[in-house]
Amino acid sequence: MEKTRTEVESAELSERAKNLMTTFNLKYPIFQAAPGGEALAAAVAAEGAMGALPLTWITPEEAFQQVARLIAMTKGNFYGNYALHFEPATFDKALEAGLPIVQFSWGIPTNEMISKIRAAKAKFGIQVSSKANAKAALDTNPDFLICQGIEAGGHIQASEPLLFSLQEIVDEAKQVPVLAAGGITTGHDIRKALETGAAGVVLGTRLIATRESEIHDEFKNALVEAGKDSTVLTTCFSDGWFAQHRVLKNKTFLNWQAAGCPLAGNRPGENDIIATKPDGSKVKRYAFLSPRKGTQGSIREFALYAGEGVEKIKDIPTVADLLRRLWKEYQNK
Repeated sequence: MEKTRTEVESAELSERAKNLMTTFNLKYPIFQAAPGGEALAAAVAAEGAMGALPLTWITPEEAFQQVARLIAMTKGNFYGNYALHFEPATFDKALEAGLPIVQFSWGIPTNEMISKIRAAKAKFGIQVSSKANAKAALDTNPDFLICQGIEAGGHIQASEPLLFSLQEIVDEAKQVPVLAAGGITTGHDIRKALETGAAGVVLGTRLIATRESEIHDEFKNALVEAGKDSTVLTTCFSDGWFAQHRVLKNKTFLNWQAAGCPLAGNRPGENDIIATKPDGSKVKRYAFLSPRKGTQGSIREFALYAGEGVEKIKDIPTVADLLRRLWKEYQNK
């Protein structure tokens, strides 16, 4: 009997990937990184990957409403992200709304938080970046881990390249699925990560460069135009969150670098208002936030977060078209 498309796809995957997809009701072993907005999360989930909502920097009521809407629009294949450098103020309301999966980065959740997740019959995962970090995370009995490498865009918890850490974290995790994050842009990148032992991958930069993403169109255009060596790992955009991050090199970064990477108080143009958000609030030059749709001003002088794989981004497709393309690339070894 001729194999169906589903059987052929399944045959291309490791048992780790198949188990991940079964556990989370997925068509693809692909998770979205948190940025991108509610519409992107809904589109990713609708196509059978794992959508993501960043819940750290909004109000509890906004988190409740976003989670409730995603539950109504999806099969529960989305998670809420919390960066634990900040108080997870929306955590209780998100669980109250029925958040099915929680993902933590920049720390280990408390026993109280884990008890609340289990009481809500939800699942959770933790982003890690080393064997020791993975050991600490595994003590909490997570449902999955995300191994981040320094190739990733955005705020970087890691201090080593992805493939340097991935294998030892996979070995340490044993039966707990590990997803690979950092610089993954094409189906060939996905295959390499899975062949190294990952159960799945996390895509950030590639997914925000889609039509459904809520980031500013000029930010998307900058991603498409970026070439080799366009990104830098820095602490330049530190107002609001002092942590290393990978961004596109732009006027703000280059002027700060030329000045010797000074601290706050001595940075060139640090009091400049470079944009106005849709709610009318002003954005200063070194703010850590990225431009979203409706923002007006010097968009390319913002923190434009991007991973090392950005040079492979050549277009702004729909999420559906992108995922089909990635899977075709994955299958064409």
